[in-house]
Amino acid sequence: MNQIDFLASQPHYLDHIAPVWDALPDQARGTFYVPEEMLDYADRILHKTLYLFSYTDRTFGPFVDCHPVLVAGYGDMMALHRQNPSRRIVMMEHGTGHTFHTAAYPDGTGKRDWVDLFLPPNEYTKRKIQGIRQTRCEVVGTPKLDKVFWEMNPSNSIKNYYDNPPTIAIGFHWGSKNNIPPESGTAFDHYKGIIPELSKQFNLLGYGHPLAADVYKRFFTSLGIEYTNNLMDVFHQADVCINDLSSAMYEFLVTGKPVIVLNAPWFRRDVQHGIRFWDYADIGIQVEEPGELVFAIQQTLDNYGTIRSSERVTTVQDLFPYLGIASERAAGVLRRYLE
Repeated sequence: MNQIDFLASQPHYLDHIAPVWDALPDQARGTFYVPEEMLDYADRILHKTLYLFSYTDRTFGPFVDCHPVLVAGYGDMMALHRQNPSRRIVMMEHGTGHTFHTAAYPDGTGKRDWVDLFLPPNEYTKRKIQGIRQTRCEVVGTPKLDKVFWEMNPSNSIKNYYDNPPTIAIGFHWGSKNNIPPESGTAFDHYKGIIPELSKQFNLLGYGHPLAADVYKRFFTSLGIEYTNNLMDVFHQADVCINDLSSAMYEFLVTGKPVIVLNAPWFRRDVQHGIRFWDYADIGIQVEEPGELVFAIQQTLDNYGTIRSSERVTTVQDLFPYLGIASERAAGVLRRYLE
């Protein structure tokens, strides 16, 4: 059987593609490339690793040129192409499939023009991709959520809420209101002033997009608020998840627990980008101003599990197909691709 290599330069990329590596038969797995500082993490995450290869720069070491490579990061994809323009690249999205008509997103051009096979998470994103290119495209779901699906029982999550004081997770995307477009940034500047007050009333758990993790960690820990870089902590510990636009907010829906959606003045209502703006925005109470947030949290807790419940179910069904078997689905697509 032909083989495929894997490459992940960031832990959150590894989280998305590692379950697919585990689901592949041994003879289909080539080499899994990670940077030196990620070797320990990769050893813990990859359960049936045959080969790991670390790299210390963006050349990634001595690749076997005949193997295609699976990546989940745009930078990884571009670095591979620069090293060898003839290499076949398979691209898996590392999120829900947000689209902002820029090169780094599924409906953009430039960074994705060298992809030989796309593995989008859902039909929604597949349509966006195929709207601008004819590259082969196979929906595989979100493999990293397979474990969440099997471990998290929504009925137990609601039961735990009534048995324990609630934990409110609050996190933000990366960038700023100066992003182009501004919707691809974050609402952090709009809400950071209210967080000290929230911490006096609720048990908070801070988190944030990996590309701005250092900023958010310093902010939350300076306030004495627990912070985590691991989304699994959010899935397991939090009873409510608050976010502006990260895919983490949508992935949290798989637990069956509620979310609160943060809007900012620079998020334009008359601009349609897709999932978050505004096709799947009604998954929880939408907050416009910091002063509304305490009431939104209390309303969500007082009506636990019921606010926007039908919208949440529909969103999970639409955005996360193959729940529980996405890894096997992706591995099957790759096996056929290799043949």
